Amino acid sequence: MPGSVTDRRSEVRRAVATIALVAGATAVYYVLPVPGRMHESSWAVMFFLGCAVLSVLILVAIRKLLRSGEDARVRGLILQLTLTVLFFSWCDESVSKLPRQFAELTSKTDSLYFNISTLATVGFGDVHPVGQLARAAVTLQIVFNLVFLGTAVSLITGFLRIRAQGRVQASRHGSDDAGAGRADTTSSAGPEPG
Repeated sequence: MPGSVTDRRSEVRRAVATIALVAGATAVYYVLPVPGRMHESSWAVMFFLGCAVLSVLILVAIRKLLRSGEDARVRGLILQLTLTVLFFSWCDESVSKLPRQFAELTSKTDSLYFNISTLATVGFGDVHPVGQLARAAVTLQIVFNLVFLGTAVSLITGFLRIRAQGRVQASRHGSDDAGAGRADTTSSAGPEPG
């Protein structure tokens, strides 16, 4: 039993560390300056290179997760997914500095809100791309979300589901063993007088 308390404490520490890293990445997103008005071709190169790097990082994390299935890999994948959302938010904020690219996107919070609502497929429509460059970027974001983030989220939830089922089965076996131990003691007491 002491091992299970230690395991729970260790899990809580890892969860808190993951939450702290996500919060830290979000804080960096807010303080990282967005370049001023860039040339459209420069912005496109930056955007596509960033997407390529994110793709490689997520593919490596997925590959490691499939090989090992360790908790650390899941946390790494969660952090990479967070970085992906923050990267797209930062890119949208930077492309909004170009004329007539986004409607109602005026801050980093607007950009983060837009990306999370796009990722969640709720799309309220208040913030939306209007320029061709912004629409092309958002289209790529949506495809990226469907392919990479969808796969990653599916792997994470599948891994967590298997882990939860293992815990349920372990707890059932533990209670079955305890019940079997009680049954053995009562039956070893001898025959009942009849």
